[in-house]
Amino acid sequence: MPLKLKLGANERLVVNGAVLVNGAYRTTIVVRNYAHIMREKDVLQVEDANTPTKRVYLLVQSMLMTPPPTPEIVSAYRLAHGQLMGCFARQQDIDLLEDVERLVEEGDYYKALTRLHPLIAYEAVLLNVPEQNWRRTPVLQDNQPAARPGPPRRPEPRALSRPAPDRSL
Repeated sequence: MPLKLKLGANERLVVNGAVLVNGAYRTTIVVRNYAHIMREKDVLQVEDANTPTKRVYLLVQSMLMTPPPTPEIVSAYRLAHGQLMGCFARQQDIDLLEDVERLVEEGDYYKALTRLHPLIAYEAVLLNVPEQNWRRTPVLQDNQPAARPGPPRRPEPRALSRPAPDRSL
């Protein structure tokens, strides 16, 4: 089943480790075969990985962005995941982490990442830290937000330059 992605203007996308940037207008692309794909809005920056679950998310994200994952990343993931399993007491959280482990073993890293989103939100409440903002505003090189251009404007209708014909009889 093909994957249909609707990209906003200037939105970035990682496909099998390569960063692609959409142009100035919204577009839709269809991916017809299997590929490791991650949208910009789902990318966690290193400086934002300030909790244990976010660090596990960052490691799974690294596996997704650099296929196949290096042994060092896999080893770091196993250690962090094992430590995280001991941190949660609710059975639903433990089940979720076991599901993440199964998905990582199967190589379905994107689904593993999506399973971690609710756990990251719950962890933010527990640790009294701000919730993760998954939507990012594209930034230009001088750290100013990029303008999001809309569709091209239609030209204003111009008045006819010749007089209207006389229709009186």
